[in-house]
Amino acid sequence: MERRRAIAWAGSIAVTGCATALALGVLVGGFGLGPSPARETQQAMSAPPLGAVRAQVDSVVWWYVSRASGLIAWALLAASVVGGLLLATRLTRGRIRTWAQGLHEFVGPLAVVFTVIHLASVLASDQLRIGLRELLVPFARPDNPVAQGCGVLALYLLTALALTSSARALLSWRWWRRMHLLAFPLFGLACAHTVLAGSDITHPILHWASLAVGAVILFLAALRLLSARPAGTAPAGTAAVAPAELRDTEMSEPFVPQPRMANPSPASTMVGTGMRLLIGQTTWEADDVLSLRLNSPDGTPLPSWEPGAHIELALPSGRRRQYSLCGDPNDTHSYRIAILQVPGGRGGSVEVHTDARAGQLITVQGPRNHFPLVPSPAYLFIAGGIGITAMMAMAARVAAADGEWNLVYAGRRRASMAFLDEIRALGPDRVDVMPADERGRPDLDAIIGAAPTGAAVYCCGPDRMLHAVQERVATRLDLRLHSEPFAGSAAVGGAALYVELRRTGRIVNVPANRTVLQAIRDVAPAVSTGCEQGVCGACRTAVLAGEPDHRDKLLSSAERAAGAMLICVSRARGEGLTLDL
Repeated sequence: MERRRAIAWAGSIAVTGCATALALGVLVGGFGLGPSPARETQQAMSAPPLGAVRAQVDSVVWWYVSRASGLIAWALLAASVVGGLLLATRLTRGRIRTWAQGLHEFVGPLAVVFTVIHLASVLASDQLRIGLRELLVPFARPDNPVAQGCGVLALYLLTALALTSSARALLSWRWWRRMHLLAFPLFGLACAHTVLAGSDITHPILHWASLAVGAVILFLAALRLLSARPAGTAPAGTAAVAPAELRDTEMSEPFVPQPRMANPSPASTMVGTGMRLLIGQTTWEADDVLSLRLNSPDGTPLPSWEPGAHIELALPSGRRRQYSLCGDPNDTHSYRIAILQVPGGRGGSVEVHTDARAGQLITVQGPRNHFPLVPSPAYLFIAGGIGITAMMAMAARVAAADGEWNLVYAGRRRASMAFLDEIRALGPDRVDVMPADERGRPDLDAIIGAAPTGAAVYCCGPDRMLHAVQERVATRLDLRLHSEPFAGSAAVGGAALYVELRRTGRIVNVPANRTVLQAIRDVAPAVSTGCEQGVCGACRTAVLAGEPDHRDKLLSSAERAAGAMLICVSRARGEGLTLDL
């Protein structure tokens, strides 16, 4: 990933250098972009003394530099505004979006650099006769006050925009966004200054370029206004999760158990709508793996979490997806998650990869943890693909405590395995990276057989891996297995039953071809839902009467004995149940 970023920066600098050289060549070479003092200077250079000639040449050079740098700064500012609007309107997708965002963030500061060059050359040019007063006080120049005033005001707006952008981490999202909107009046003033103050106002190239850029910006701004929708809300007529989308894939999105909630903080409201967090950064961690860093918009501390915890995202489509927290639990100001794009999955990962962008607000529930790191004399972590996200904080915690641990990280290809450098840094001699195209499938017999006595075995990955690990751990009674599936199975049918909702007194009939959750949702739409596959725990409900037929992959025997039930997949062994709803 660092290599790609370096290539992107090198390409951006190369393109900028070429554009700068071309612009200077066009302007200095006399390509007919307007009147030039060059000929008059050449004629005058034949008679005056050498010192006067040098002074005249220096003045002409500074005049050309001010002219070229001003036009380049205007072009870069236009590119930055267009790039920002492209990102805001979601017209870019996937890796193109990441490159566009990097270019946008690079072109903006470059426009500031050329603006500084423009100001310095304007002061140095004797022909322009501009001093500090004309540079700082708007409408102070008697011969062309409007052009000068627009330039000074544009300078102040650019300064405010540059300062707030550099201090983005210190500002709340709302204030940063409002200040960032100054780019529009800034660009308008820059256009007015360029047209009114320049010597090229009669040339058609400038006219057509200005009209084209202005039309593109107006179109993108109108599209942004028309397509604006609050993050985390679903468009009209969109279902939460269509049953037809429920399918298993070997490398599908990880669904993480969630029985309980961390202690709340001022940044969160965990009842009902959850907390609104800001996507502060998006990063490509590997092929088709995108990480999001989520921050509190007002900078208040986020709820604490322990290794193994996850959060739930409420996506704009109405889908709800759970992802393991893979950052540092000691970081109280941000969460990090990573999502594998699964085109044949249920749509959540594709939506995140397509639509998520830095600066967007998203609704988050959690953190919750049903995959905790238990005390043990030794640990064996086995991760398959994106399952590494559930293991990273665990391995880091044990490594920091100088505990005994080993991690086996299996994947299809090295390029598709996220966080390789970060994982190796925890302990190169304790991490075994096993890409299938290089080393084949892991030898689980040897791996489990070599586990220290009394070790806790943690496994997160595809079902095939989980079942294989479970079979081998079963042959060693001294080991304790803690596993987390990527996805469960869609609910299967069963006998019809009735459900009594104790809090409301309503009786709900559940046909054989519907789940308990689906039937309850007809009369209580606000009932909590999640994966609807029996692995995330969002629909966990207390059973007050009746015997449940448990079909989930989450609840332990003790939790089932205590009366817990996942109503998305489980049913009743008798005619009915009474639930605490």
